[in-house]
Amino acid sequence: MKIFITGATGYVGNQLARQLMQQGKELNLLVRDPGSVNLPAGKNVTIFKGDITDEESVARAIKDCRYVYHCAAIAKLNTSDKNIFYDVNVTGTRNIMEAALHANVQKMVFTSSAAVFGPSLNIPLTENDPRIESFESDYDFSKHMAENLVREFVNKGLNAVIVNPSRVYGPGPATYSNAVTRMIQYLLTKKILFFPKIDDYRTNYCYINDVVNGHILAMEKGVAGENYILGGENISYGELLKTVTQQTATKNRIVRMPIGLVKGIAFLSQLINRNTELTPSLITRFAKNRMLNSEKAMNCLGYQVTSFNEGIQHTIDFLKHTKS
Repeated sequence: MKIFITGATGYVGNQLARQLMQQGKELNLLVRDPGSVNLPAGKNVTIFKGDITDEESVARAIKDCRYVYHCAAIAKLNTSDKNIFYDVNVTGTRNIMEAALHANVQKMVFTSSAAVFGPSLNIPLTENDPRIESFESDYDFSKHMAENLVREFVNKGLNAVIVNPSRVYGPGPATYSNAVTRMIQYLLTKKILFFPKIDDYRTNYCYINDVVNGHILAMEKGVAGENYILGGENISYGELLKTVTQQTATKNRIVRMPIGLVKGIAFLSQLINRNTELTPSLITRFAKNRMLNSEKAMNCLGYQVTSFNEGIQHTIDFLKHTKS
């Protein structure tokens, strides 16, 4: 049966589409740029030009599909037009679910984000833990709103499951969502990396192959309306930098900068360019624990976690091969 996928030119959606294509699944991909070099190509893949904010193009692409992976989103944390987060991440998700109901889709997996759970204290968060702080960005809040929409449509009869990847890394396109891999690539090619002094804060990192497999498992075993954290190991920034520098065998310098100084630079950067990725709120976001617990996905779906050391080594090997 046909599978409809959104976001196939993005990081997770791209790797998911490639995995399903290799399994011989028949795919309908809705993309804004059919000429993208990131698109998987095969006899079992049909490309539809369109956008999730356009109901007609969604209806065309989802026709005769029985399963849906909705991965498309605006994943940046900052943009000059804040409405785009809600137009794409919320209204676009509504369009997908309306079309899924109309097309009698058997099941849908919605790719949310662990960002909806917010920062943690000293214990890794689970799917049932309350958020302890207000939302820090329009991206986080739009994903929260989209999750609420999913639950509304579940009550209408749509069999939909929510997955929450943490900070994804590993081989794949160098998109905004692939920040860890981009940092590794920077260390492989530049002489100095400036990094804020946040060594002791811990966050959760998940390897891309695990996340892709988690999506497929959620389609097979996930319960409608339930969230499943697709995470990995909780690693401090200090451990992250140490692991990367050791495994890359780089002699490049990492210069730690006071958080206040980095925020000042970010403030100036935002004054110059409203679309900059470097903002004071981004630095504040990093300077917090974001530990997660993936036991629910492990116990209910059979989700498995690649060790951080192994995942980083695979990523470095990929980057070195790509570079050559």
